[in-house]
Amino acid sequence: MPKCFPINRLLQLKISSCVIFLLCLVAVIQFFASYGRYHYEHIPREHLTTNIFFRTNPKLEVNKEKPNCNYDGILQSTSSIDTRNVPRKFGDFTTNGLVNGSYTPENCNPLLSVAILVTYRDRQNQLDTFIPYMHNFLRKQGIHYTIYVIEQQDEKPWNKGLLYNIGAKQAIVDKFPCLILHDIDLLPLDSGNLYSCLHEPRHMSASIDKFRFVLTYDYLVGGALAIRSDQYIAVNGFSNKFEGWGGEDDDFAGRLKAKNLKVIRYPRELSRYTMLVHPQEKKNRDRSRILSENQMSHNKDGLSTAEYAVKSVHRNTLFTLIGVKT
Repeated sequence: MPKCFPINRLLQLKISSCVIFLLCLVAVIQFFASYGRYHYEHIPREHLTTNIFFRTNPKLEVNKEKPNCNYDGILQSTSSIDTRNVPRKFGDFTTNGLVNGSYTPENCNPLLSVAILVTYRDRQNQLDTFIPYMHNFLRKQGIHYTIYVIEQQDEKPWNKGLLYNIGAKQAIVDKFPCLILHDIDLLPLDSGNLYSCLHEPRHMSASIDKFRFVLTYDYLVGGALAIRSDQYIAVNGFSNKFEGWGGEDDDFAGRLKAKNLKVIRYPRELSRYTMLVHPQEKKNRDRSRILSENQMSHNKDGLSTAEYAVKSVHRNTLFTLIGVKT
């Protein structure tokens, strides 16, 4: 005859199981809480327009017979593209209105001029997706813009910060008051994501599908960032010391903080991006050391000290290509 299992032993097992379950639940909650923020500090929709830095390129011709472009409809839009429906090929893409990678609205006078700086090397498939996608997205917004592709044409380690400095110098010479620093592997999903600068630097890509649409940390500025040209000059641009992947964006965040520039964001539903799949760049093993050393030397390393050789500046229909050796 089998022995009866003690009731107190059964109770102990149940209690132990409950404790283990609760510990696992707490661990899961802590993981997601520490990994990122689904809800982050942002400008309310009703205050977006008052925060926009309305400024156009002085070279832009104004037609007094046309009305000014209005952006309220864009900012209040709730339409979005599902990541599964993002096109990868553009056989029906048209170049209507594009000249030298620039676009100016036909039916109204834009109140915004934006230079979109894209750093690039050996990612032709992503370039073939990014360029037509962005033109289709931006031509609906009523803004004047130019896309600059800054290509590193050498075999040296990848240097995104230096490439941004090179692109910024050209865009500033071209009189653009607003710069958008944009990774080539990110595509915006929300039509209400107006590509413009605000009075303070604006981190645009706060919600990326690869990271479950959460902001991975509060001082993140990488991916897509809009900043006024005068502010870019004031912080002396990016450091030129970061070779390989990682570190330059966090260093740039430190530069903004040192100049008392607060990074602000749009609501989550206007900040969603999808990331194109790509091989990871070789990581910069010295990024922590350089970050530490750079804290007190922003004025000695950056836009004002960038050393490079421009091989060519080619303005074609889809973008302005700046080919450089670092």
